[in-house]
Amino acid sequence: MKHLGLIAVFIVFYTEVNSQSVVQQCLTEQLRNNTDNNNNNFNAANQQQQQSVELATLSAFQSICGNYAGYIECFQNRLWGSNDASDLFLSLMFQPQSMTIAYRGLCHNLDAIEQNIQCLLSTPEVQRCYDNFNEGVQRVTGLQTQGQLPRDTLQEMACNVSVSRYQCETAVYRFCDERSGQVMQDFFFAGVPQQCRDTTGVTSPFVDLWGGAAGVTGSRPLYVIAALATVSIVLWRDSFL
Repeated sequence: MKHLGLIAVFIVFYTEVNSQSVVQQCLTEQLRNNTDNNNNNFNAANQQQQQSVELATLSAFQSICGNYAGYIECFQNRLWGSNDASDLFLSLMFQPQSMTIAYRGLCHNLDAIEQNIQCLLSTPEVQRCYDNFNEGVQRVTGLQTQGQLPRDTLQEMACNVSVSRYQCETAVYRFCDERSGQVMQDFFFAGVPQQCRDTTGVTSPFVDLWGGAAGVTGSRPLYVIAALATVSIVLWRDSFL
């Protein structure tokens, strides 16, 4: 499994911790700064990653859901100074409040992801979604670095590329489990900026449920294992490069 997009990108963090990507920096620090128990989980996952992709993935999300406010703050503080391709694209889509709502909803429904993690990590059909997405990202970041288009135009392009990828990906996930596919769709669409949702017509019940309390950082206890995503606007290091 070369890439696992939103899911397996976390595994890449275990093997490419020296990357300059803000995405990788934030996850690595999130794992290392968590509780002793979670650090032990991280070490165990790092040692066993070749044997258990599921363990490493779940351990990463366990850490994120333990303090997603800190994870999002890391992006907010560092993203704008990065020239990394994945960070440039993310900077067009990143909105702290939307990302917080998305994580709050995901972490409240992690049991659905935990129960289907093996299928979600091994579904080969999702490669098509990543290939199309990667092409779109390259087009957008290429135009972005040229500096000839206004930011709102680039944001609209990034929105369309992202939503197309999420629709493709969640359709594949539904073959594993209907509820898991719905949770991931709700997560993805909650994480895009409000203007993107308005433009594309996508909706997420997470916004209705938690939009008025996005600053609340509570989630289920850490023993309710974590899941697989992060506003995909966020984590595609493996499918970018």
